[in-house]
Amino acid sequence: MDLLRVEHLTKRFGGLTAVDDVSFSVREGEIYTIIGPNGAGKTTIFNLVSLIYSASAGRIVYRDEDLTGLAPDRVVTRGIGRTFQNIELFEHATVLQNLLIGCHARARSNVVAEMLFLPSVRRREVEHRQQVEKIIDFLDLQVHRDSRVAGLPYGVRKVVELARALCVQPRLLLLDEPSSGLNTEETDDMAYWIQDIRNLLGITVLMVEHDMSLVSRVSDRVLAVNYGKVLAEGTPADVQSHPDVVAAYLGD
Repeated sequence: MDLLRVEHLTKRFGGLTAVDDVSFSVREGEIYTIIGPNGAGKTTIFNLVSLIYSASAGRIVYRDEDLTGLAPDRVVTRGIGRTFQNIELFEHATVLQNLLIGCHARARSNVVAEMLFLPSVRRREVEHRQQVEKIIDFLDLQVHRDSRVAGLPYGVRKVVELARALCVQPRLLLLDEPSSGLNTEETDDMAYWIQDIRNLLGITVLMVEHDMSLVSRVSDRVLAVNYGKVLAEGTPADVQSHPDVVAAYLGD
């Protein structure tokens, strides 16, 4: 069953076509990865799916709902979480506080209830704290829970951003270059977590990634793009050996 369908997606910036008639689908329960050289349009596709950019043409259908034209903040309420290639955290807040913000992203607030701290608000805060504690345990962040993000190593901050994305309780998780800036050991840990997110938490993963060893280890299917166009789709091995993909990376 398709959880996400991208149909003839196109994005133009003035005279530049960054994404050109791209179509693909992500099945529920799979890890689907988009690859391509620098400037291929991978992150633009991500920004279109998460509605940060508006599409020039095409549709984005999630759980049979056309998301095209919705405001970006409505994506989270539909059960879609994401991380960013450049880490986007509140650096002067603690890890725990950052994760609680992730929980609040899906909460429906009532100003009067919040001001009076009514029982419904207190119950919601307890539920959020319980959710955060589960994610902290899942990603082994206990030792960093009360640390300010600004003082953490880069690799730990990448995991914190992943944790915050999980705190919105997504059904579809978008990971933008999850191994970017990580060393070999940290990349290995990231690979295990991505697999556990799918296998243990039941979350479908759509990923943009440049590390082909990570792509091969975790991906069920791969989409290769270049200059905003689809080159190939299939298993990691099939796509990596495709002549058009080889030419895109290495030249003719």
